[in-house]
Formats: sequence, structure tokens, C-alpha cells
Amino acid sequence: MLSTEGDNNMEMKMKDIMNELGGAFAFTWLIVGITIMGDDGIELVGLGMASLGGMLALGIAWMAFSGAHILPPVTWMRALTSDDLTDQDMWTGTIIRLITQVVGAILALIMMAQLQPDYITATSNWTANPPEGYVFAMWSIFGLIAAGAVLGQINAKVDNNWAMPIAVMAMAGIVNFESAVEMATMLMNGTEHAMAYTVPWLIDGIAIGIGAIMGMKIDEMIASADSSEE
Repeated sequence: MLSTEGDNNMEMKMKDIMNELGGAFAFTWLIVGITIMGDDGIELVGLGMASLGGMLALGIAWMAFSGAHILPPVTWMRALTSDDLTDQDMWTGTIIRLITQVVGAILALIMMAQLQPDYITATSNWTANPPEGYVFAMWSIFGLIAAGAVLGQINAKVDNNWAMPIAVMAMAGIVNFESAVEMATMLMNGTEHAMAYTVPWLIDGIAIGIGAIMGMKIDEMIASADSSEE
């Protein structure tokens, strides 16, 4: 279960912002990594989202940077399942978190570029493989909503620090947990493909949040039906 520290405060404190920044930095550096041209061709320097190492690193990051969401889909999930969706301070905090995640990713990318002089620039990669524009695929959205329902239930009900990292590792092929890093890459290399990255950053996260809401409501309906039968 992710820490809820700072979620219910009227406004984010500097500690919350720095934890979010540090968490995003660590996530980008250790897990997402950077693509380089190695001796055997193109190589990825990073643990990877769907790996055991990535899962362990994410779990440790959530424990070390208490209260940080780190991943944009988690921020959307926590925002849309909050007690008061009209709370302006909550939405301000949500926007600050989403921006801070991108800033943390930018700082990590700058550092990795200095440490890995053989890195492959995003511009070069885009020239060879231009990003495709965002296509609204109904079944993909349904898949994200279903993933959000599962993630919401795990986050709300499983009191174990490793539950969410394991769930993220399992869903890495369904949910784009790296969207903040992709936004950072796009901002650092020009905005030619802005829509290809900005739309998924928003839509995918919102779909996860909607799924979490639906999972919560279904759970409440089942609980209510069971109590009425007793």
C-alpha cells in the first residue's frame, strides 16, 4: 500500500515536492534508464519496468521517498478516488505532482547523458522511427480501465509495501508507467511530436483513475448487497 502522507493536506509542502522530485529522478535513472550504442549494438542501461530488479527498485523508491507517487497513473488514480473531487487544493497538488515528475525525469536524463556519452538521442531515434500519433482505441481504453480497477483495489486493500510494485511490474505491458519520462524526453528534444506523448500522458492516467473509481463503486455495491441480505 502506498503511503498516504501528504495526500490529505490542504496543500503540498516542500518536503512532498522534493520527495516527488527525488522519486521521479530515481525511477528514471535506475529503472527506465537510457539507450546507448554499446559494443554489441543498441543497449538499454536500466533495470526495466517489467523486471524483478525494476520491481524491487520501485518498491524501495516508494519507501524511501515517502508520500511520492512517482508514476503519473498513480497520481491520477489517487486524485480521482479522493474524497472530494471539488477540492481545488487537491487538484493543485495533483498538477504540481505531475509537473514535478516530469522535472525529476529531465534532471535524471541530463545526468545520464553526461555519464553515458554514447547515448542515442531521441531526435536520432525519432528520425529512424517517427512516433505514431495517438489513436483512440476503445479496447485499449477498456484495458486501462480494468487495470485501474485492479490497481485501485490493491492500493486500497492490500497492506503490504510490495503489493503495488509487483502489480506495476505485472501491468507494465498494459499501462504506460513511463509517460513522465516520455514527456521529459519530448520537452528536451523539441515538441515536434508533442501530441504523440502528451495525449497518452493525460488520457492513460485518467483511464486508470476512472477504473479505480469503478472498482471502488463495485466493491461498495457488493458490500451493500451482502449487508442487506443479512
